[in-house]
Amino acid sequence: MKKLISAVLAFALTLSLAACGQSAPASTPSGSSALTSASVSQTDTALSGTLEVWSSGEELGRFVEGFNKLYPDVTVNITVVPNADFLAKLTPTLASGQGAPDIFTGESDYVKYLVDSGYWEDLRVEPYNVEQYTSDMWEYVVGVGTDDSGAIRALSWQASPGSIMYRRDMALEVLGTEEPQEVSALLNSNEAMLEAAAKFKEAGIKMFASWQDIMNMQFSNREQPWVVDGKLIIDDSMLEFMDMAKTITEKGYDLNVDPWAPEWSAAVESDDTFCYVLPTWGYQFVVKPSAVNTVGQWALCEGPVPYVKGGTWLGIYKDSPNKDLAWAFMEYVTCNSEAQQAYAAEYGEYVSLKSADEALATGEGEKVLGGQNLFAFYNDQMSKLPNDLMTAYDGQLNTAFLSAAKLYATGELDKDAAVQQFKDDALTAYPELTVE
Repeated sequence: MKKLISAVLAFALTLSLAACGQSAPASTPSGSSALTSASVSQTDTALSGTLEVWSSGEELGRFVEGFNKLYPDVTVNITVVPNADFLAKLTPTLASGQGAPDIFTGESDYVKYLVDSGYWEDLRVEPYNVEQYTSDMWEYVVGVGTDDSGAIRALSWQASPGSIMYRRDMALEVLGTEEPQEVSALLNSNEAMLEAAAKFKEAGIKMFASWQDIMNMQFSNREQPWVVDGKLIIDDSMLEFMDMAKTITEKGYDLNVDPWAPEWSAAVESDDTFCYVLPTWGYQFVVKPSAVNTVGQWALCEGPVPYVKGGTWLGIYKDSPNKDLAWAFMEYVTCNSEAQQAYAAEYGEYVSLKSADEALATGEGEKVLGGQNLFAFYNDQMSKLPNDLMTAYDGQLNTAFLSAAKLYATGELDKDAAVQQFKDDALTAYPELTVE
């Protein structure tokens, strides 16, 4: 674990900032964990004090107003630490025990490290008893927050299933249909996507904003995680993805830019880019806020595989002196269906409670998506997700693999050399791994 902590700290120094996980609220379904739940109906409104929260994003602040209607005497201080600096600041603070927050978050790239670190409380035990809520949570969300012993250390208010976010008008022009199920059938494999990309190129349209986005989906196409029993595993699907990236680059099927580059973001309103391959936060942070002239021209469809990528989890620091306040806030954010419905309806983010997503799936669709209901779409995707393959090593290994794939795609290295570069980088980051 000490070696892993050192490697994670090194990763924290190079971690780039990324966004995550991403109409009036519907009525709360019966049996949900909203204000009618036992723990909330018996709320100790006399709770008072100050709660310190460290988060890598600003989304948790959106829950504070509703929380304070229940707990008016609790002050919630949220310190936003950029993701690039988060672990570098958090890890030594937790190790010293001085100035540690009551609640802190963990992004998907390193949340498994935090789950296994022992710094978060086990939420199964008194006074949390979180298992009374978990049947209403998407299994993936609970699984990520569960350590090897079965202790539930972290939960999330969001889930991050993915899709192909595409332009209806361009699909109709090139593929002959704009309907999500029909478009999905034409993009149901990597080979099919490349065939479609050739057709789009003939029409003067780039198929993808960036081939790098496809890695979001590719992780769910693996049979094994990066590390099994201390050994680095390079799944065959990742090697095939490298070839796909090279084909896209050489044939000009994307904009040839990195995600979050100005050209990548501007593609939402362009007349020459067909799709993004992104999880739910891609709609919340990229497509929805940028679509002006293209409102109604977007849609979501399933690609070759259902997938999930990204998200933010939170847990209670094991030595917090304010565990009652911390649980009150965490329960409100992660277990309260009414609160999640209100949040999701306002911000367009897919949330972690099934009851909230199911209620919102019966409402009106998104104008940007031509009336398509994103909650109904993603509910279906969540039911198809493959097994969780996240590990504590993912952040640095994902970055190293992407770097190697770029070297191959751009012709700077041949494939064997690029794979060897990835292996070398993996061993440098984690000397304890067996790398063949």
